[in-house]
Parts: sequence; C-alpha cells; structure tokens
Amino acid sequence: MNSRERVIAALNHKEPDKVPIDCGATIVTAPTRIAYQNLREYLGMGKESEPTTSHRQMDTVYPAEDFYQRYEVDFRTVAMKGPWEFEPKEMPDDSFYDEFDIRWKKASYYYDVVERPLANCETVADLDKAVWPDPYAPGRVAGLREEAKALCENTDYAIIADIMALGPFEGGCVLRGYEQFCVDLAWDPKFAGALLDKITDTDIELWDNFLNAVGDCVQVVCQGDDVGMQTSLYISPEMYRKFVKPRQKRIFDFIHSKTDAKVFYHSCGAVFDVIGDFIDIGVDILNPIQRSAAKMDIAQMKKEFGRDLCFWGGGIDIQQVLPFASLDEIEEDVKRTIEIMAPGGGYVFFPSHNVQADVTPDRFHKTFETALKYRNYPIGTE
Repeated sequence: MNSRERVIAALNHKEPDKVPIDCGATIVTAPTRIAYQNLREYLGMGKESEPTTSHRQMDTVYPAEDFYQRYEVDFRTVAMKGPWEFEPKEMPDDSFYDEFDIRWKKASYYYDVVERPLANCETVADLDKAVWPDPYAPGRVAGLREEAKALCENTDYAIIADIMALGPFEGGCVLRGYEQFCVDLAWDPKFAGALLDKITDTDIELWDNFLNAVGDCVQVVCQGDDVGMQTSLYISPEMYRKFVKPRQKRIFDFIHSKTDAKVFYHSCGAVFDVIGDFIDIGVDILNPIQRSAAKMDIAQMKKEFGRDLCFWGGGIDIQQVLPFASLDEIEEDVKRTIEIMAPGGGYVFFPSHNVQADVTPDRFHKTFETALKYRNYPIGTE
C-alpha cells in the first residue's frame, strides 16, 4: 500500500499493511521548534535554518521533507494563509495582536493571552463592535488550489487541511476569558449564545473559502475546540449539549457537505463523557486520547467507541512518559499502545499532543523508531 491507500483504509476501520504515522502534519500533532531542532542535530541531519512555523503561539513547526522521510510520515499538509492586508501588530515587549485583536505575550517557550478583546463586553450589540477576521480576505487561499492539486496528483501521501479556525467554545473562552465565558453560559445565555453563533458563522465561512480551494484534494479536515481539562470537561455534559454541540454540528455538517474528507476533531483533556456526542455530530476522528486525563483509558476507548470513531494520537503521554521515562519504558509503552489501538484499523500513531521542548532527542527518536518497528499488520509482528 502507498501512504494514501494506507490512511484511507485505516480511517475506514480496515486494517492496512501498516499503522499510519504522523509527525508534524497538523498544529496539534507536531514537534515544537526546540524539540525538532534538537532531534535533527541528534540524528546528524543538521539544524534547519528556518523551519516553517505551523502555530506561533505553540511554537510548532512543519518539518522538512527529509524529516518526514526519516520517520515514514504518511501525511502532507495544506494550510490556510494569512490575508495579504494583515500583519500581526508586534509590540516591544515580545507580544503581538492577532486578527481577533487578541494580545499574545511570550512566556518561556509559548505565548499566552494577556489582553482579551471581548473581556468587557456587556451586551449582544457589543459583539458587532468587535474586530472579526474577514474569512474571504484576499491572500488566505492564494496558491492553495495549485499546491493541493500537486500533492494530490504528484504524490501518494494522504493530504490534510490543517486547523485554521477557533472552535466555538474555545473561541469564547479565549475572547472573553475562561472564567467569564463559563459564567456567561450560566448567567447570560443570550450573550453566550450570540458569541458562540458569531464564532461558528466565522468558522463556517473560513471553511467555505478553504474547502472551495482544496476540498476535493484532501482526505482529512481538521478542526479544534478544546472542551476538556485534566480532570473533567470545562462545563457539564448537559451544558455542552445545550450550547456547544449544536454549533459544532453546524461546522461539521458544513465540512461534510463540501468534501468527502474525514473530519478530525481535536480536544485535549477528559472528554470521555461526551464522546458519544462527538460521534452524533459527525466526528470521524478524535485527537488525541490524553491517557493521563480522567477516564481516558485507551483500552476502554477502543472497546466502546472504536467501531464508530478513529483515534489519531494518544496513548503515549507527553506529560510524564516522553519527558521522564527510560528508553526501555518508552518502547514498551509505544508497543502496548499500538497493540491496543491498532487492531481493526481506525488508528494513526502520534503521542498525545505536540512533542515539547523538554523531550530529549533520544526519547523523541525512540518513540518513532519503536512505532516503525511495531507498525506492521498483523499487529504483534515486526
């Protein structure tokens, strides 16, 4: 099988020849810049002079082709661009304003929000005064049609349309503040609903523009919307179903109407209680399985949801295992995860989130070398 055939089989819950491998194809399945450069140096590949940033705030990169080849990555990416007429407003204190007028400030390796443009909004009418990106701004899809067609026609990789839109719930939290937006949901549902609708409408228009350009060339379309934290959802399952689920369904229904690609949904955290809801609203692929979060047991997830849902990443914990485990422990963890998740198809290998700067290159390398060693079907053979 070639990569595209392998991925299509796996995402249709069939066993391909090998477990598909991702490393860098999305902004949530990527190496951070430091981890990437350290691994390149460790492998004797030389540091890349200017890695392509995939997400500035998380400091992730799209790896170079030689890196993809080294780890037999089955995916390549098309990513929406910024508008020609917009440049982030850079500030002297290593912060910047983005298209939403959110101010992000460098904090160690990453950027955190230090100004939220809707923090002081009080009425629905205030939302119309806010800064909202133009989904159809010139430049967003410039050259993407040609890029996607070249990947489709001249390579045999599976092609991904990467995340480029704030999810409704996470968007509300980022624009308002996490605490304030959760209070809005409880105490001002009219305002909260209007904000969710505004974000959803913007997302759908962004996807319309993006998929008009690449929809017939991609096999996977990625949307993020973090609704989980380490111990639970941010809000109750009932509140999720009332406020967030209908807006996510609108987005996923629209994506499915524009392309035959599978919908990849990213949410960190303890989301077990609403996985059935994700399936209801058209999610084909869940990313990740954050095994260190509450109730996210990989064997139980595979058993209960593996017939209806594909799992992309997860099992290999980036909080405790990748930074601190021995190389032998990492090999055993990768092997066990593949043995649990891969049978019957429906699994793409990657750890539970981006590979962070504190992961030493020998551990990073061991993770993917082990995946290559144990990825052959039938699972359990090398």
